[in-house]
Amino acid sequence: MKKGQLRHLDFIIIDILSIEMALFCTYIFDRLYFSSDDVPFTTLCLLLPLLSLFLDIMLDTYNGILQRGYIKEFLSLFQLEFSVFAVLMFFFYFLGLMPLLPQHILAIYFSFCFPLTYFMRFSHKFYLHHRYVNIKYSRQIVVASTENAARNMIRTITQSAIRNYQFFGLAVLDQSMIGQHIGGVIVSADRNNLIDYIQKNIVDEVLICIPDESSTTLELTRELLSMGVTVHIYMEEAYQSLPNRSISNVFGYNVLTTSISPVTFRQSLGKRLMDISGGLVGCMITVLLTIVIGPIIFIKSPGPIFFTQTRVGKRGRQFKIYKFRSMYTDAENRKKELLEKNKIQDGMMFKIEDDPRVIKGIGKFIRRTSLDEFPQFFNVLKGDMSIVGTRPPTIDEYERYSPQHKRRLTMLPGITGLWQVSGRSKITDFEQVVRLDTLYIENWSLGGDIKIILKTIGRIIKNDDAF
Repeated sequence: MKKGQLRHLDFIIIDILSIEMALFCTYIFDRLYFSSDDVPFTTLCLLLPLLSLFLDIMLDTYNGILQRGYIKEFLSLFQLEFSVFAVLMFFFYFLGLMPLLPQHILAIYFSFCFPLTYFMRFSHKFYLHHRYVNIKYSRQIVVASTENAARNMIRTITQSAIRNYQFFGLAVLDQSMIGQHIGGVIVSADRNNLIDYIQKNIVDEVLICIPDESSTTLELTRELLSMGVTVHIYMEEAYQSLPNRSISNVFGYNVLTTSISPVTFRQSLGKRLMDISGGLVGCMITVLLTIVIGPIIFIKSPGPIFFTQTRVGKRGRQFKIYKFRSMYTDAENRKKELLEKNKIQDGMMFKIEDDPRVIKGIGKFIRRTSLDEFPQFFNVLKGDMSIVGTRPPTIDEYERYSPQHKRRLTMLPGITGLWQVSGRSKITDFEQVVRLDTLYIENWSLGGDIKIILKTIGRIIKNDDAF
């Protein structure tokens, strides 16, 4: 099967057919029992497949579809259909971007769509399973490896019940184990008779895994290629401890890529779309707040309404951050006088209690309620920041970073983050801040971002630990 999203093109087509069939059944049912007027079925025939496919990709529901059983498939499909329903409700009923659909139309549609899609997916899985059992349609693959490598690989190789290849045989090359079993699989050959074994059987491909033996791998590969056999060489064995490994292409070279951040292009797109939608709403609120807060700030402390400062973003990139000005205009000059009161150990960040630079009244209010942060939604729209991320340091803080500290800048900085919702004012150890930021980066997900946003809103409402 092909790599990427299109490797499951067959299931994509099946889902689209299921949607169209469900819409057709909905139309017939509505004509027979309701006779609703002005229902845009033609628009729905275009909108629903596109929306479903988009959410399929965003939620990654096709990943592992061949391994899912009845219950896991039910839960995965339920998640998808619920997401489609939520988006439809948001656009049709909340935003009012399209004519209102009679509520019974959606109920009828999902009543047809869910069981149809579930049935057709498993019908196709049943077909694939029986098709690939036939040697005519499946690739016959022999695994040739050392004993230790074989014990680590067997479970992964055999876990999928549906695949377009057959695990035809196992050859252990570092010792003779013919007739013995590894993980329930019988060893069919060793290094001495591997070539004879392949000659006497139908073998399309060979997967070779011989750690730290590049010369042996090269010699065996050339022998197999001379027979016309396709060879796959597994090269990750020595790098199992590296996180988030993937094969990529750099300057035309196939390389093993590793990073502490597991974010894929699809996930980055989803995060950016969430930032844009949230940023637009945040910017509109900022405009309204400016009308109310701006004059008060100016009256209490004549000068700019907004405060701008150069901060350090993703991997050291500098940008201008925007905030409502909550301090007097000479705040930066007075900072040096207050360094000895800094609560953060080692001075890697700056935070003090009852900061005298804060404008009395309005300054304390917008800091306590986090209203001063709203202009940062313009930074989000520009792409300098994200709604959820790590705190962007100032230039002088960044210049004091050790190499390990810079890992917290692997992703875009955020308006809020894991550190903020974990008790920001109570954490005075910068190393703990780095640990929380690293934990966020290493375990990032869209669902995790949503949880942090909800926790942030809860803290603001409770007026607990301002951001």
